Amino acid sequence: MGRTLIIAEKPSVAREIAKVLGVRGARQDGYIANEQYAVTWAVGHLVNIAEPEEQDEKWAGRWNMNQLPMIPRRFKLAVLPKSAKQFHIVKSLLDAPDVTEVLNATDAGREGELIFRRIYVMAGCDKPIRRLWASDMTEQGLKKALASTVKGEKKRNLGLAAFARAEADWLIGMNYSRLFTLKDKNLITVGRVQTPVLKLLVDRRREIEHFVPKDYWTVEATMSREEEAFSAVWHKPPEYKETRVDAEADAAAIVEKCLGKDGVVDGTKSQQRQQKPPLPFDLTTLQREANSRYGLSAKDTLAIAQALYEQKKLLTYPRTDSRYLTKELFKEALSHLRATYHLFPEISAGAATRIKEAKSSFACVNDKKVSDHHAIIPTARKAVRESLSDNEWHIYEMVCRRFIAAFLPPVKFAATTLWVTVEDERFKATGKVFKDRGWLAAEPWRAAKDNPLPKLRKGSKVAVDDLHSKAHQTKPPSHFTDATLLGAMETAGKLVDDEELREAMKEGGLGTPATRAQIIETLLSRKYIAKDKKKLIATDAGCHAVDVITAHLPDVTSPELTGEWEKKLGDIERGDFSYSQFMQAVRQNVHHNVTVIRNHRAFDKDGFPLPPPSMAPAGAPQRPAQPRPKPRPRVDRDGFPLDAPAPQSAPAPQQEQAPAAAPAPQVDADGFPIGGPAKTPPKHAGESVGACPLCGKNVLEQPDVYECENAAQSGGTCAFSIRRRAFGGEILPNQMRDLLTKGRTFKRGRFVSKKGKRFNANLKLSGTRVELTFED
Repeated sequence: MGRTLIIAEKPSVAREIAKVLGVRGARQDGYIANEQYAVTWAVGHLVNIAEPEEQDEKWAGRWNMNQLPMIPRRFKLAVLPKSAKQFHIVKSLLDAPDVTEVLNATDAGREGELIFRRIYVMAGCDKPIRRLWASDMTEQGLKKALASTVKGEKKRNLGLAAFARAEADWLIGMNYSRLFTLKDKNLITVGRVQTPVLKLLVDRRREIEHFVPKDYWTVEATMSREEEAFSAVWHKPPEYKETRVDAEADAAAIVEKCLGKDGVVDGTKSQQRQQKPPLPFDLTTLQREANSRYGLSAKDTLAIAQALYEQKKLLTYPRTDSRYLTKELFKEALSHLRATYHLFPEISAGAATRIKEAKSSFACVNDKKVSDHHAIIPTARKAVRESLSDNEWHIYEMVCRRFIAAFLPPVKFAATTLWVTVEDERFKATGKVFKDRGWLAAEPWRAAKDNPLPKLRKGSKVAVDDLHSKAHQTKPPSHFTDATLLGAMETAGKLVDDEELREAMKEGGLGTPATRAQIIETLLSRKYIAKDKKKLIATDAGCHAVDVITAHLPDVTSPELTGEWEKKLGDIERGDFSYSQFMQAVRQNVHHNVTVIRNHRAFDKDGFPLPPPSMAPAGAPQRPAQPRPKPRPRVDRDGFPLDAPAPQSAPAPQQEQAPAAAPAPQVDADGFPIGGPAKTPPKHAGESVGACPLCGKNVLEQPDVYECENAAQSGGTCAFSIRRRAFGGEILPNQMRDLLTKGRTFKRGRFVSKKGKRFNANLKLSGTRVELTFED
């Protein structure tokens, strides 16, 4: 009987799995084994995408523009030197003849899948895979996961999304970092997610720096009825929504007009309202809350939550983007509450009672809102307060209280509004009285004090005891903190407070819950941002990097575009979008952008490079490029360029015929005349003219087209195809080679306009289209 090889992500997780399976054989160098199982581990990533010089020798050595764009035909992988020993141990186990099945036990997420799949591919393994999907690391949780492993094929899309994310990051990071570094003569690093996040911070810094404060005033009153006092604020007619007074004299006039006068209640409104319990935490909301309450960075919160999951076994899997529980897990909720009862007896008992007596469903239980992992909740293992550090306790307590709160009653309160008229001026008073504090018992720091208003009816008179104007100044927006930046990343820069809307926008956010903390740390390590207590502030270097990139490629700094790409990666995971479609779009985007910027040679009056006009940042003044004077073309006596072919004489008619109407000239899809002699097959049909900018394979010369060897017409998936006949002329093989290697031609070709006039022009490649250019 063959053995099963289990590959975990870390040695600590491997030991836990071995313990649950009863693998007590002697620990070998890099694995634990008995007759039935061999349990080994990665140490994070063992294999990565190879460096550019390993992908293609032309990309080695000193950086230069001729190396760009760097788009590998197929991405090569390389074993990381520091983990080479462990990789060879894992490979030897994968190759072992007695191993008949491989169990992928890396972290249950996109990055864990990538770690395993790269090892599997690099080792050249083809043995069947099963996937372990564990949400908590308790003995009971692991036993449950081991009993319900799935075929590796079920997680294939997750692996494809992982490869797509890594390869897109490589293409963008490697190409744009070299491109902008060479353009600027300073090191500029670019990242698919890093750069849009930096743009958010740069924009915020400048918004604050350019902010001009303005003075304004409010008019505030203290009123009373039978010794029951309350506060009210003047509201501006006619909408009575605005309280600001822009001139101090106007505020003083309102005070003078109303002071010492009585008021009359002209409107009352009282409503019974309720506030639903909050949903349990996902990683991003946990990081935001921990930063707001305890000043913990996103990185620290993730590390603590991961330790509470892996080592302490007190929390479920933390790298989740869901705030919901499945119906199956809800059936076990009471066992989780029993684990929290000794720490939070009253609220745990209240939640348990509501679950037992539940007459309707709870908002946090929704199978449709859970994909790979449910919300972060406490496990069924009891915690010992003394065994946790202060920060571990803070995170554990927050998760427990939020989990309990989700099953407590809604908060119920009475909201009252009074409108009082004094000398034709209207004042508004609001009050709030709690009837049932409900889930606030679990998170009491959120509760406000009662603010009751006296019971008044329309027409009741009130005394104005005090009236004064209060000076204010408008304030700039606050610098981002870890908490507010994580919130902005979650919604791709759109600042959204509404919880339901935020949930709907999460799929198109910047990065994932598992990667956002590292993005912030990367920006800090590269000195693009700095930390001032809780505040995250863009540095001068960060501002300069954003300016350089935005001047040429505003899309690269766009949170919206990157958010769309992140959504596409999620679609790949769900099977709604393909890996090849995504990578084709990224390759095309990178090739086009790099080629346009690399070949752009416009300068302003001071000698500084100008961005391509089509790529100027939104809102920036458009400065036309200073064109170089074109040399006067040498022409013959008929006005045609001397290098143009002589017109062919018409063949002599074989016999006289009645004159016929001239046939309409044949034109191609773009309206250019086809004309010319009948086509003959090219001498080198089927030979390669360069690498495909979309997939990296060979572009072949064919009678009618230059076509990728992986073309859809040939049963492949690549869409790259360029017609040989274009613009009334022909794209020659040497021109096509220039287009594929340099993005444009530098020797003008001969073409014919739609009106039949001949002209000379260069060609440039724009994605999968060839365009005319008259720049030399």
